[in-house]
Formats: sequence, structure tokens, C-alpha cells
Amino acid sequence: MRLRELLADRRRVQLDGGLSTALEELGADLDDPLWTARILRDQPELVLAAHRAFVEAGAEVVISASYQAPDELLVESVRIAREAGVLVAASVAPYGASLAGGQEYTGDYEIPTGWHERRVALLLAAEPDFLAIETQPRADEAAYIASLVHDLDCWVTFTCRDGERTGHGERIEDAVRAVLLPQVSAVGVNCTAPEFVDELLNRIRTVTDLPLVAYPNAGRTYDAATKTWSGAAHAWSGDAALVGGCCGIGPTAIAGR
Repeated sequence: MRLRELLADRRRVQLDGGLSTALEELGADLDDPLWTARILRDQPELVLAAHRAFVEAGAEVVISASYQAPDELLVESVRIAREAGVLVAASVAPYGASLAGGQEYTGDYEIPTGWHERRVALLLAAEPDFLAIETQPRADEAAYIASLVHDLDCWVTFTCRDGERTGHGERIEDAVRAVLLPQVSAVGVNCTAPEFVDELLNRIRTVTDLPLVAYPNAGRTYDAATKTWSGAAHAWSGDAALVGGCCGIGPTAIAGR
């Protein structure tokens, strides 16, 4: 099913939550540079169990465990997600995610030639239902990734530092304008503190009438050195066409929406 078709007659589609959170709840140890990809490699049955936990909680779409996965595991991530029995969005991360130091939240890096071309081609070959170009800190990188997508719908979501700017510092309106390509069927934010989401979505609405997607984190502070979150969680209104959660949002929180 194309994403545009899914959204045509629906007020809201429920996405899953943070895969890392669900895996930790299942007892997985994520203290590894590969993060969730280590579980994908060594304990794929736990990844499937996490996907199924979100489906049981009401998720209509699950996002594959390809965010930080090496190339050789990309196709496998989609195959396992498919076993959960719902629609699959293949995760396409910014290059910074591969550095495992939190650079995906700032966009401060140079992208190696061919990096995204190779990974997008592998994910497209795995035949997901759509691509989730997610946790993007930079407009230029997000737009380039989207330009590589052919014959498949995708959404693009930015990670933002506040209610106005992406992680790299662009105004969210400018970042969204940069990704308004024919293959982009929805735009929004993810892995962003929930208290900023409503303002960000309001700003996005001023530059496009595309459906909006939002899956914020739990609103806590991430420490890249220890790979842990701290602080209190926050809430947001949930006013978007595709709604889910990111880091800190597990199946129980998805079931409560």
C-alpha cells in the first residue's frame, strides 16, 4: 500500500514507538556502538518480539531496525519487521547515526561519497512499504536522501533542538521546503522533545499541506557517552496524521494513545 493511499481516508495512523525502549524492556543490552543493530545481528528473535509488542499495542506501521545497522543487515531488518504482520517503514538514518556519538542530533560531520546511495538501494531492494527518512538534523542531507528514492513513498522527519530549528540550526520551515519532492508523502519531526512538537508542526503547516508525522521522544536528555536518558517525561497533543514515539516510548505508552 502506498503511503498516500493509507493517509487518504484516515484522520490518524498509529506508528510504533522506540525500538530501543521495547528491546530494553525485553532484557536486551544495548551498550554497544551498533546499538539496536547488535540485537538484530545476535538476537533477531528479540527484534521481532519488540515489533510484535508494538503491533499488539495498536501500531499499524513498524519501523525497521536499520537505523544504525551495517549494510549487511539492512535487508534482514526489513524481513524481520515484515514478520510482525503490519506495514513496514524502512528506517533511513543520517550519516551521523553511524558515528555512534550523538552526531545525528547536530549534523556536524562530512558524509562519505556513496554512503546514502548504497544504503538506500539496499533498503529499496528489501521491498518495504515505504521509507522513513528519520532523525534528520540537516536539510541538505535529508533532501539528498529523499532524492534517491524512486517508485516508493517516504516520509521525512527532522530532529529539532527547540520549537523553531533543526538540530543543525536551520529553521524548520526552510528544512521542510528543501524536502518537498514528489516521493515525499508526509513531513514532520521525530526524536525531538515533545514540548516542542506542537510549535514545530504549526510552523510546518505554514509551508506545506502534506500530512504531518510526529514521533517525539519521551522528553528526557540523552547522554551520548553513556547512551542513557535522564530527566522527566513530557506530553504533547498528538495532532498529526502519523503519530508514534521514539526513544523512551515503549509499547505501553503506544497502547495508551
